[in-house]
Amino acid sequence: MGKSVKFILGFAMLFLCLNLNAQDDRRKAYEDFINQRTAEFENWRDKANAEFTSYLEKAWEEFMVQTGRKDPIGEVPEQPEYYGKTASESSNAHGMPSDVEMGFPEAMLDMPIYASMNSSESNVDLDFFGFPEMVPFSSSMKLDEVIAKEKSVAQAWEQLSNSEYMPTVEAINGMKDRYGLNDWAVYTLVKKISEAVYDESDVNQRVVTQMFLLSQMKYKVRTGSVGDELVMLIPFAEQIYQVQYITDKELDMYIFGYSPLGTNTPLYTFTQDFSMGEKLISLAFTQQMHVGGDMQYKKVNLPLWSEILGEDFSVPINKPYVEFTYDYPQSDLLTYHHSVVDTQTSKAVLRGVRLKIIKDGMTDEEAVAYILNLVQNGFEYKTDYEMFGRAKPLFIEESLYYGANNCKDRVLIFSWLVKKTVGLETVMLGYPNHVACGVAFDKPVDGDTFSFEGVEYTMCDPTFINAPVGATMPKYRNTPPTIVSTK
Repeated sequence: MGKSVKFILGFAMLFLCLNLNAQDDRRKAYEDFINQRTAEFENWRDKANAEFTSYLEKAWEEFMVQTGRKDPIGEVPEQPEYYGKTASESSNAHGMPSDVEMGFPEAMLDMPIYASMNSSESNVDLDFFGFPEMVPFSSSMKLDEVIAKEKSVAQAWEQLSNSEYMPTVEAINGMKDRYGLNDWAVYTLVKKISEAVYDESDVNQRVVTQMFLLSQMKYKVRTGSVGDELVMLIPFAEQIYQVQYITDKELDMYIFGYSPLGTNTPLYTFTQDFSMGEKLISLAFTQQMHVGGDMQYKKVNLPLWSEILGEDFSVPINKPYVEFTYDYPQSDLLTYHHSVVDTQTSKAVLRGVRLKIIKDGMTDEEAVAYILNLVQNGFEYKTDYEMFGRAKPLFIEESLYYGANNCKDRVLIFSWLVKKTVGLETVMLGYPNHVACGVAFDKPVDGDTFSFEGVEYTMCDPTFINAPVGATMPKYRNTPPTIVSTK
């Protein structure tokens, strides 16, 4: 081997060694940086917890419990109105042909997250929508008696902040990422964990644990005392209804407790939030919740859709998801509109509608008219109180599962179908005790129109049975609607 070759090889080996050493140095520097930042964050967290402990000991302020806000739409009519019929003729109609029998699943009351305490190993065993999970819960976190007083709550917070709580927080965050949980699902999970650790009589221990864990996950939450019991105080990113609340510095904080409260009941709480608590709990589903698994999907037959589509039609519905949303807090319709639809459900529905539109070579106007008829006649009409005994807008999956809905729910599914299959923008048209939809066609369409932000929208009412595109219910023709964008 020539000297030049040996020199080159030697130089290459030297260069490689130097490069590897440099990589090791860079890796070590990076690890040192991460360790330093982690230590700094932990010190900051410890300082924040210590400061908050001292703050909790101070006298809490008095607030008056307010009645939950009412749904701005109000109670919808008991019966839908039919196009071309008088009010008396419409009152006998039920939104569906009398010879068609709709299946209406029984209401579900059980939350599909079951938890129990494994006392021998200081773990909480969860059955999370059919998936077994084990959440660590250190014995150092277990609170003794907590009374609804400042000093007792401060002592409980101090114990929790000095405990081995991070494995619990990390486990919850892991489940959040793994299952695509939204904020309300995270709260529900934390609540179930605390209920597995403590008996029913240990309400205050449950609530302080919930507040502490959510606060360490950077949620803005508080606790308050009403008599001898503590309650959770939760501000939301969205407006919610039918839940009692207090207002502090123009921030509404909704009350979630274990005992009913009277109106104008005095509630005491602190007014300075935990410094790490910056996130408001949101009710929207920004991603699909992966719960239940494929085995938990239920095929729901929709005979009225089959009749309109001209073929047997069924749709897979994730039953655990519908069970989860059964007692969901009521929010504005946009919360439901902006929530993602289950992938399997969405594919089945959109495929059936798109195929019909393409097969028949429909124009945009014809396609919207077809979808309008599908929603008008594809569901049984029922009020929220008939179905649930309370006001409850339905997510799209719920409308399909129950096979029944009313104007609020029909606007949501109609708007979704129009956007996904025809690609046209929509707005919601709000009236007293009613809501309809406006569609922005590319070309002028006959019928009633409304101008909003420089765009013309044509009336489409999914609850005005058999009404064509452009037709407004007679009782609302002289009532200007409140227009809400769905973008």
